[in-house]
Amino acid sequence: MTFSISCCCGSLILNSNSYISNSRNIKVSTFRVRVSIIDSSSDFTRRTEQAWLISQQPSPIVCSSCNSKGNIECKWCGGTGFFILGDNMLCEVPSRNTSCKICVGKGSMCCSNCQGTGFRAKWLEEPPTPM
Repeated sequence: MTFSISCCCGSLILNSNSYISNSRNIKVSTFRVRVSIIDSSSDFTRRTEQAWLISQQPSPIVCSSCNSKGNIECKWCGGTGFFILGDNMLCEVPSRNTSCKICVGKGSMCCSNCQGTGFRAKWLEEPPTPM
């Protein structure tokens, strides 16, 4: 059995052979895979290095964006849960209508760099520093 998949950047060919072993009537399958991809050398190098780091399975490191909390203060309401314009709250009396629409009144949002876990894989690049 031979499967072949081709695309604009390369091809993938799978060969499969099946036979029954005479000694125990066990069906044995073997597969051969041939892959060829045309890729830019810099992107290929970066992906190869990243694959190597992933394969090493290092322990996760603390997320520097949220200091391992998993959430960050909402930048729109300053962590209050209410919309604030400059130094003044949108309404002086907090009500349902003034709650922050970005964080839904929680005052914090899930950290986008660690997806709320508080940790990042060691092989990932450092997250961008906030300005």
